[in-house]
Amino acid sequence: MENTPYQYYNNQLGVKIKYLTTDRCHIDSLRLLSSRALNKRMNSETRLEKRLRRSSLSADALIKYNSISREWKDLLTLKFGSPKKEIKKSWFAEHYELDLEAKEFFLAFRYGNNNEKKLNLNLVDKYTYEASVLNTVLKIKVNRKAYAKALGVTSLDIWQSLSNDVNSFREVPHNLPPNKDSLRRRVKAYQKKKYYSFLGKIGNKNSGKVISKEQLVVLDQLLKFHNGIDDVQIATFYNEIARNIGWKEITEGTVANRRKKKHLSVHASRKGVKSLQNKLLMQHKRKRPSTPMLYWTMDGWDVELMYQETTINKKGHKVTTYHNRPTVVIIIDPFNNYPVGYAIGTQESPTLIKKALQNAMQHVKELFGEYYRPYQLQSDNYQKKVLKPLYNAVAKIYTPARVGNAKSKVIEPYFSTINKKYCKLLRNWSGYGVASGSDNQPNVEYLNKTKKNFPTKQECFNQIEAIINTERAKKVATYTNKWLETKSDYKSIMSAESYLLALGDTTGHSNKLRGEGLVITIEGKKHYYDSFDINFRHQATKNWIIKYDATDLTQVLAVSTCGSERFLLEPKYIEPMAIADREDGDMDRYSKIEKYNEQIKNEIIQEHIEDAKVLDPFLQGSTIQNTMAKLLLTDSLGQHKNHKSSARIQASKQAAVISVKHTKKQEETEQKTFAQQQDEYYKTIVNIEEFL
Repeated sequence: MENTPYQYYNNQLGVKIKYLTTDRCHIDSLRLLSSRALNKRMNSETRLEKRLRRSSLSADALIKYNSISREWKDLLTLKFGSPKKEIKKSWFAEHYELDLEAKEFFLAFRYGNNNEKKLNLNLVDKYTYEASVLNTVLKIKVNRKAYAKALGVTSLDIWQSLSNDVNSFREVPHNLPPNKDSLRRRVKAYQKKKYYSFLGKIGNKNSGKVISKEQLVVLDQLLKFHNGIDDVQIATFYNEIARNIGWKEITEGTVANRRKKKHLSVHASRKGVKSLQNKLLMQHKRKRPSTPMLYWTMDGWDVELMYQETTINKKGHKVTTYHNRPTVVIIIDPFNNYPVGYAIGTQESPTLIKKALQNAMQHVKELFGEYYRPYQLQSDNYQKKVLKPLYNAVAKIYTPARVGNAKSKVIEPYFSTINKKYCKLLRNWSGYGVASGSDNQPNVEYLNKTKKNFPTKQECFNQIEAIINTERAKKVATYTNKWLETKSDYKSIMSAESYLLALGDTTGHSNKLRGEGLVITIEGKKHYYDSFDINFRHQATKNWIIKYDATDLTQVLAVSTCGSERFLLEPKYIEPMAIADREDGDMDRYSKIEKYNEQIKNEIIQEHIEDAKVLDPFLQGSTIQNTMAKLLLTDSLGQHKNHKSSARIQASKQAAVISVKHTKKQEETEQKTFAQQQDEYYKTIVNIEEFL
């Protein structure tokens, strides 16, 4: 093909883009700018350069010649000369089309003993072009009259003419026969076998096998040996078997070739299924959450920072160690790898994990004002049976990572980033993993000389807190702003009761309700809590376990030891004894307690009134009176009927009092209903002091 940047398309002169750009590295390219930059110019609003044709398998991308600058035109002219006038294509060239179906066939073709071999890409292109040319030959042969007319002849030797055109057609590379008879035979074979006519014997199995099926199985078993013997050893063992049976011996090169073919099964046998899953099988490719709080992931990390610690051994001697490393459980939101929660300790444990979740929920409340649950939480399988109820209480959906699949946890690369970005800069950095090589490790001699300057445990913990706080400060603005875009369907508030029930700490013992409320000792300090919920006073006989959050003691949760009763308690206000010490609001708090107590008293009075409504009718009959006397039941006057006579006398006196009061208030009672009259009546005859 002619080495020229110019080409006509749709009667317009174009320039092949590959001659202008640097990316395609064409041998004669002017290398003016990258194809990306040129495409940007062509797609911009100004469109300095106009696209004439996009690239395809059979054609180059073209840019309109008249749209390029004068400078570019001059450079093209200096290097390639002026563009020639368009030469009209031959009738054969005008009817040529690339056969994409042929391309797909040759790409998909497989051959070999196990159909494991594919055609070389150069062969795929060559066969595709030749099939496309033969398709054009058949198309023209069918339309021979139109072909003759295009050539301007009356009598036509069709095969000679087609042979001439095929030989002169070099827009695509091909090796079709140069004479008409050979071309005719090639076309007939193509009509009969279509694309298979190009393959010949390439797909036939090789009859001269070097290794039989039994030999291959023996070799495969040696390759899969779990101890991982090398190719030379395998060849030695195989040849020892071969000599006894009469097989041909092999070299380590044969073993290496077989290893490549059986790579999957050999890897699974030597490295295990987990390694196969992580390294060779198809992996799931995932993208980050679109907004915050959709997905949290958590894991424990032995931080690559050392601290010194002094302990007393069994002999009573002080021993200082310098190799100690802290463990931190971190919870991140992969939206932007925001460290939403953490807890630092000396080893991973359910308690440390619980503290990390507690810290996460506390931080969420700081950011968004409520205890918002994450929509989904992922963890590893550490203590899953113990921790699963906790995970389910915190998140709407809990999804543990598959056992042995470290790649499913995006938090591990985050640990590596923190280690490199922050920890490596500190003097007590312990280095990377053992397999990372000495070039990536700190100077051990220097560490030994400076180990006495290592931080204490608490100082090391402070280093980690500073790192996490730095990470939060860098990412919090993006995190909180994007939270506004999180859909309401994925926002779920965790109530204070649910939060304390799932993540609250306990004192380790139960408490009994007293007049001063519940007295709780937290971190050595006494706290007083109570509730204005009357139902809490009804449960005064129960023992209570207190669930609290040490960072927010504005409320605690009292849970009965049986678990059936739960009340949120608030701190009890401590009133000043001296009137002079009173401040604004003290009297309001005092009045609130008085009103609360009065409400309870009224409730008790009402209860006795209701009891009296039931008992009084039964006390009117002599038979019932006898029964009441025996059981010593309290009547509506709060008295016991030990004798019938005293009962009658007492009833008569009371009736007289009621009659007088009734006469005085006759006008008022006329407007009242019967039930209201009964309530007023019982209030006059029930003495609350008898029951308090």
